[in-house]
Amino acid sequence: MTQENRITGIFSLKTTITVGFGVTKNTALSETYWFVKEIDNDRFEVQSLDMDFKRQGKAVVITRDKLFEEYHLEPDLSYRMLSQPLLVGDHYRTTAKYANAEQEYQKIKRIDEDNIRANFGLGLVYLALNKTDKATYIFDRLVRLEEAFEPQHKHLFNEFGINLRKKGLFAEALKYYFRARELSRDDDHLLLNIARVYFEQNQLPEAEGMAKEALALNPDLAEAKRLLERIWNTPVRLDTPRIKI
Repeated sequence: MTQENRITGIFSLKTTITVGFGVTKNTALSETYWFVKEIDNDRFEVQSLDMDFKRQGKAVVITRDKLFEEYHLEPDLSYRMLSQPLLVGDHYRTTAKYANAEQEYQKIKRIDEDNIRANFGLGLVYLALNKTDKATYIFDRLVRLEEAFEPQHKHLFNEFGINLRKKGLFAEALKYYFRARELSRDDDHLLLNIARVYFEQNQLPEAEGMAKEALALNPDLAEAKRLLERIWNTPVRLDTPRIKI
């Protein structure tokens, strides 16, 4: 099951509690909210949310049967607290309102700390603000998330690589490009981007190899042809260190 199809969101749990004593004894309905994340086909991690919808206490694992019998999905809350801030954050990021974007992404992370798209967005915000230490911390965290290794996230890894390359963080850019390549072996533009990083590092044989691979997939890729011309006309520096991936 892909991460895209897993159940994730805010659920409510309604329980009956007894209040008062003796003749004043009465029952009341108590409602609490929980963040639920599917682990596998029959296990779900649930963690209580406080009045500000911040996670509290220790997460516990329950079965699918228990989830569907006792908990109730709150789609409006899930949209308002998770989906909507993501859309707003992406809008702020693409319009260069980085402080606002960071605020929206952090709203999501206080509930869903490992939310992939929120982490990607936050990392790109930090890069735009030249907070490279924070950005690389988030990126390294993402690489370790099993959920991040899925085809629908390929373009996000690729976007990371582009922004890292523009910041001169070539080793980091290659790390994320190759992670994206694990998700798509036949992406000619991804191979071209890898070739560009190698070229900027003066690793000409590696750059040439990647550019040729891109052209093998798409013989009409003009950018790869132009890059090959630049590679062939660039003197080789024998003292250039190689990047290890």
